[in-house]
Amino acid sequence: MIGDYMLVNGEQIPIDEVKKLLSMFYNDCKQIAGHFYEMERSPKFRANWPIDTVYVNCNWRNFFQETREFYASLLGNDHVSPYDKHRIFLAIALHDQVEKCSPKFEGVQMFRGTQQFEGDRYENRRITESYGRHSNTFKELLMGGTRYH
Repeated sequence: MIGDYMLVNGEQIPIDEVKKLLSMFYNDCKQIAGHFYEMERSPKFRANWPIDTVYVNCNWRNFFQETREFYASLLGNDHVSPYDKHRIFLAIALHDQVEKCSPKFEGVQMFRGTQQFEGDRYENRRITESYGRHSNTFKELLMGGTRYH
């Protein structure tokens, strides 16, 4: 950071603009998390996450890579203005800088077009048969690893 500016990919960006670009990136992560929530999920998932906003606020970091891929597709789209492409590029570069300076997020990254993201009726049925429809309690989560010992 240089005074009221931050150096991003060799370009001086005002701090207010940096905040807007990061906010844009993180809001898009939350939008994709919301889309994930709306896909076909198991009854167990719905029991554990009955409210979409709670799920999104707790899990949006799992969608960093998907957001980056979405942004990359926009960079190659002829219908996106050069101004918007520049902002998208800066948002990706800023996020990279932030990730390098902060502790690595160890969560699972979700990707569109995968069974994990889209949901699967057969897999959802197997989850229900194996684990039931009820929500996990804290005790169940703690004891889950010792259940079969």
